[in-house]
Amino acid sequence: MNNQQITSLWSSIIVEELIRQDAGFFCISPGSRSTPLTIAIARNPKARWKMFVDERSAGFFALGYGRATGKPAVLICTSGTAVANYFPAVVEASTDFQPMIVLSADRPFELLECGANQTIRQENIFGSYTRWSMQLPAPSTDTPLKALLSTVAYAVAKSLGESAGPVHLNQPFREPFEPVTPDLNDPWVAPLLPWLEHSKPFNSAIVPEKVPDAGTITMLRQLLAEAKQPMIILGSMTSLTDALAVSELANDLNIPLYADFSSGLRMVASVLPWQLLLQSPEFRKSFKADLVLHFGGNVIAKHPSTALKEWQPEHYIVVKPQPARFSPDHNVTCRLEASIALTAAQLKGCRTTPPKLDAHTTESFFRAVSEEIQAELLPDKPVTDISAARLVSQIITEQQVLFVSNSMPVRDMDNYSSSGHAKGIPTAINRGVSGIDGIISTSAGFATGHQKPATLMIGDIAFLHDLNALSLLGTLPFPLQIIVLNNNGGAIFSFLPVSECQDVFETHFATPQNYSIRSAAETFGLDYACPQTNREFSEVYSAACGSPRSVIIEVKSSRAENVLQHRALRGRIMGLVAKYLDH
Repeated sequence: MNNQQITSLWSSIIVEELIRQDAGFFCISPGSRSTPLTIAIARNPKARWKMFVDERSAGFFALGYGRATGKPAVLICTSGTAVANYFPAVVEASTDFQPMIVLSADRPFELLECGANQTIRQENIFGSYTRWSMQLPAPSTDTPLKALLSTVAYAVAKSLGESAGPVHLNQPFREPFEPVTPDLNDPWVAPLLPWLEHSKPFNSAIVPEKVPDAGTITMLRQLLAEAKQPMIILGSMTSLTDALAVSELANDLNIPLYADFSSGLRMVASVLPWQLLLQSPEFRKSFKADLVLHFGGNVIAKHPSTALKEWQPEHYIVVKPQPARFSPDHNVTCRLEASIALTAAQLKGCRTTPPKLDAHTTESFFRAVSEEIQAELLPDKPVTDISAARLVSQIITEQQVLFVSNSMPVRDMDNYSSSGHAKGIPTAINRGVSGIDGIISTSAGFATGHQKPATLMIGDIAFLHDLNALSLLGTLPFPLQIIVLNNNGGAIFSFLPVSECQDVFETHFATPQNYSIRSAAETFGLDYACPQTNREFSEVYSAACGSPRSVIIEVKSSRAENVLQHRALRGRIMGLVAKYLDH
């Protein structure tokens, strides 16, 4: 076979094995060097694909798709800085254990570091942020095709392994790139004929759940039984099944459950917003947990960390299936690397001690808090960041998914969302490294993976950061309702001590951006609304939830007023905490 035939067959084999390994969704950015891969995808009827003009956006879309499906999307790009644009999404996928495969085209060896155009050192470009990285050889009959199949299968397995995350395959190609029909009777192909004749993957990898050690379970059961005031924290999760198993454990043991928004349970009807109690120094002093059982990863608010520092519990136990260390404050006393669902199930029934907290008084407190937050929703009051978060949590349906940006939107959702859904809503955030880049792209991938309409709550700076991703919305199978909380700058900085530095705050931290969100919607052919009151917001958002068209809903506010509103509501809630403690 000539070089063109070899390259064509090589590329089609890679694509076919990825599809057979259930990694058959491809995020393609146009380029010349990646031509063999792109054509192999385009001509494979089983491949699903989407085109992206911006590799950074493609990377975050793949991240969102992986969050929704638990399967890696495959990123295809040309050589040079194209692959470097995936870096932020790769970092997020790595730190939050989300599957992803980068398949980058590259220049061959003879064009590296010799002044050749569009050439950088791509091998191992993502460093420690990949679960596995492999420099593939240029297509050649010197390489057995079974070795190529084995490598592709292993790449998918590593992406989905016990510590799921991104994998990078770097593929050099020599010109010419145009496809030609390969000679399947060539002796080089003969060992592959059985694979070509069926549709099964070359090999399969089975990753069983990590069963917790029996001795460790016995120890934990005893510690829980003896604890005077235990508490369960449910941090970021990759599985709703795991989160529900922890909720069942908390109910079984009558232990307070702090369910972070990133756990996926914050909006479930049976879950109480302990976030609002832990904000109170008086409550933390009164409660003082002596054992904290933490399932999953990080939490959004600082209050649990503050509480742990104040309580200094004798036992702070973390249960995660991944081997990565989790102890941000270096105070974990026991770390169990095991299945969350299996661990939770085996801890049931170990505690008969009645709870110290009076259930009736606690429920009355949370009802009073809910009424206080509901007062922000009076129909004729101006819609605010707080009321928008609360209204979205109430109006969104189980036929939708919810994605929330970092900074203030996720904090408002964590604190003020309504716990009114029987089964919960699929929710997600990019909390691995808490960036505001690629948020629109990630939410689009999340919606595509779930095959459901999505609501995105995002701030004006994060919206601007990923503005070109609006071009995706017209080609999505489901609409997005994008709620932009526009207070003309980085609102979260107004809550930090730096806001007192008036000489530099506005110019160097708040950084107001006077662009038109309405014009952005018009540019990309999207519907637009700018409701002024809670009533108008409810009407607009309810209508958008039933519409097949994507829409941008802009909520305008003042940063200064936003701070006052948050502090006033927090003050009223702290007043309710004081009454609660008096009981």
